Parts: sequence; structure tokens; C-alpha cells
Amino acid sequence: MKPKSDCIACLVERTKYECDMAFNEDREKILALKEFIAFLVEHLGEGGKSPAFFGTERERIIKRRSGTKDPHRAVKKRSNEVAKELLPEAYKFYDAAAKNGNEIEALIRIAAAANSMEYGVKGYSYDDDVFKGDFVHTLNEKLNWDRDSIVSAIKERDEILYLTDNAGEVFFDAFVIKELMEMGKEVVVSPKSAPVLNDATIEDVKEAITSVGIPNSGLGDGIEVVPSGACIGVSLEEAGEEFREMFSDEKYLVIAKGMGNYEAISEFEAEPELRLRGRVLYVFRAKCEPVASSIGVKRGELVAKLV
Repeated sequence: MKPKSDCIACLVERTKYECDMAFNEDREKILALKEFIAFLVEHLGEGGKSPAFFGTERERIIKRRSGTKDPHRAVKKRSNEVAKELLPEAYKFYDAAAKNGNEIEALIRIAAAANSMEYGVKGYSYDDDVFKGDFVHTLNEKLNWDRDSIVSAIKERDEILYLTDNAGEVFFDAFVIKELMEMGKEVVVSPKSAPVLNDATIEDVKEAITSVGIPNSGLGDGIEVVPSGACIGVSLEEAGEEFREMFSDEKYLVIAKGMGNYEAISEFEAEPELRLRGRVLYVFRAKCEPVASSIGVKRGELVAKLV
């Protein structure tokens, strides 16, 4: 997805939001904003540069200038605690759906609803307490998807590469992964290799999959952890060789959580050497207008789209 005019305002506003988290002095905030805006101006219009590309550089500027390896650590920890509280509701929702043979739909709904956990998106309001109160309702919201094609894609493939997004929601992802494994799927889970934004890292994934009862903290027994790198979304230039090989392997269904993964992957999903057509499933809440219009849904909708 190429940056839209709205993306520029959002990127700058998000930079200010994160500067307020990372710096005490206004002078430091101004210098970080100045550096990011200069980078934005320099690279806007270049081919293949998605909003996720610019967001990644924003994170690196703020981390370098603040000297903080993980500026979002406190937010991520809070999100993880909220998700752990709500996991029993996901279990109940799934069990009820399974009685009617709707297990896969329930898993997609849980994964999409969990992507509501996001801070600092321009025009999107998120609050932990509101999310806790509305979670059951969120699971039953309209889901914009082609049910038959997505259910078939999941049933037909035995290997899944699952790209996580935010901390907090990764606990729901872990539940989804556990149930996919119960269906006989071999799942490779792909978090970030180092902190970037509030995305889940290897440590968050280990905590999440242990929490839902997957053995061995995700280091064996049917699940493998292969990080995608330390970028928002996916950068094939920066990802490790093991990830790139799996990502381009036709045997894997790629489940890509979150808007950042959509923004990045949609820029190169048509490249023939990657053979992604028919096996990339985007799952997220469309929290901004540029993403919603790009994928063809209404802003705010839960989305599952098979490429």
C-alpha cells in the first residue's frame, strides 16, 4: 500500500505521540520530529515505500535519540495483562461456535477482534477498559470476508506461517494457533526479533503461548518461532534467510495480522517469485481510512481478506 495524503498527517501526529512518551524536554521532541519529517520528505514518492517503511524509521529515530530500547514496554505490558483477563471470553466464544461447526469463523473473529488493541492511530480511539467491556460485542461485529474461500484455504493447507502484530492481541493469536494445531496444522509463529512500536516480540510470544497451554514455550512440539525482523510489517531486505524461505514457500498459508503487515506486504504481494497469490490472509481491524479504502472495506470494520 502506497502512502496516501492522510498517511503523512498520521505519521507526523504519531511521531509527536511517541515523542511525548519518550522525551521530557520539548527541545528533544522538536529535534526528533525534525529528523523524522526530513526523512519523510526525502523518501516520499519512492517506489515500494509503504507507510510501514516510514513508521519503522520513526521508531528507530526515537529509540536512538531517547536511548531507550523499548519505549513501548509499559504499554505492551499493560496490553498483555488486559488480554490475559479476556482470554476466558475467547474460550467461551470458540466453544459455542464449535458446537455449530463454525470453529474456523470463530478463530478468524477472535484474531480480527484482538487487533482492536492499538494506541496512537490518528482518528482511532482505544481504551483498555472500554475494550474489556465491549470484547464480547466486538467478537460478534460484522466481519468483512469471503467465508467460503477463507475456510477452504485454511482447511486445505497443513502448514501455516502466522505473522503476529501487537502485544496484548498476541495472547489471542496464541489461542488461535493452539486451536489450529488441534486441527492438525503445523504452525510457525513469526513475531518481531527486537522491539519495534508495540509489536509482539519473541518474549511476548513465549509468554502468550505458555499462557494458553502450548508446550515448551513455543520451542517445539509442533510449533516453531521464526521472527520476521525488527520492522513494522515485513521488509524482505531486512528479514532473515529462514523467514524469507518460509514466506516464499508455496506450502505455507501466510496469516498476516494487523495493518502494518498489510501496508508492507501488499506492496510486493504480486511479485511472481514470491508466489503469494492464493495463500496470504490479511486479518485486522481497518482503523484508518487509507487502509480501509485500499483493501475495499469501511473504516472500522473487522477484515479478513485472502489474496
